[in-house]
Amino acid sequence: MQIKEIFFIRCISCLSVVLIHAIAIQSMPNESSALVSLLMFSTPSFIFISEFLLAHSYPNGTPKGFLKKRIKFIFIPFVSMGVIDAFLMTITQNNAGGMLEFLKRMSANIFLGNYIGYFVLIIFQFYILHMLFHTFLSKASPKWVLPLSFFFTASYLYGIRFFHLPVSLPNPTFTLEWIPFFGWLFYFCLAYYCGKNYKTFIAYLHKFRYWIYVFAAFSAFMLLSYTYLGYFEVSSKRPDILLYTTSIVFLFFHLFSKIKNVPGFVMKISTYSFSIYLLHGYFLGIAHLTVVNLQETSWIFALIVTFVIGVAASIFASWIINQFKYGYMFVGKINKPKRKAAI
Repeated sequence: MQIKEIFFIRCISCLSVVLIHAIAIQSMPNESSALVSLLMFSTPSFIFISEFLLAHSYPNGTPKGFLKKRIKFIFIPFVSMGVIDAFLMTITQNNAGGMLEFLKRMSANIFLGNYIGYFVLIIFQFYILHMLFHTFLSKASPKWVLPLSFFFTASYLYGIRFFHLPVSLPNPTFTLEWIPFFGWLFYFCLAYYCGKNYKTFIAYLHKFRYWIYVFAAFSAFMLLSYTYLGYFEVSSKRPDILLYTTSIVFLFFHLFSKIKNVPGFVMKISTYSFSIYLLHGYFLGIAHLTVVNLQETSWIFALIVTFVIGVAASIFASWIINQFKYGYMFVGKINKPKRKAAI
């Protein structure tokens, strides 16, 4: 049984990730930090919908072969792209280390999540946590699980703002503090109870819809205020993102539950979201080089072109690679959902 809201949220979150990175490689005005901040719900939303689907689809526990299937179609592509990324970074950045530098980058990519695929390491932690604590969560009351997990996650996110592990990574864009599940635990717990009680969850959202609107507006205002004041850097790993992401996810579920059919475009992006996530960074780089001269006249046009190429090329490359028997080992398997995506 498919939940149509998930297709919309996955699509929007996927496109938001691409847009964030498209903005990051452009010479954008300072005001773009506000837009990027508002898009930072995207990565936490993937955490939410991943656990939401597990709790909804497997109310009595995960089936046999659950983890094996995900290792085959998610973790192996993560490893493959980690190796490819290490190779590309080594040869394009003129590193003198040669093979040693490649091995260093490859190890950091796979074991420390030191490239854009780091999200997979986070997801797999929650796959394991779901398998281990499903029974506990099903019996525990969300009235104390959710406040405790929120406090724990917020404390961790606030703490890493001041303390950093003394680990030197090949790619300084990524930090090791992002990987442990501590910084994402609240999304996991919230998604578990929402997914397990989907119909009740939607009913509550409709009943308190005006509070949801206020919640979303207030959390967005606070997010922008902290960003403008420079209290937090523009990132999804900050305490105020917890409330903001929750409000946006609730708002999306409420709004999209009213739509009867999923548009083909939304379905396409959702279907290819994992491949887009793995590949878009490389195509954005290529697109940026091809339209870099356009920035002198119109940064908006350059951004749009870069964004569109990043999405379209990722989908096309994934489709081509999946025509080969073992193509899924690099970009993941493309599972075509049933056209009628509704409950």
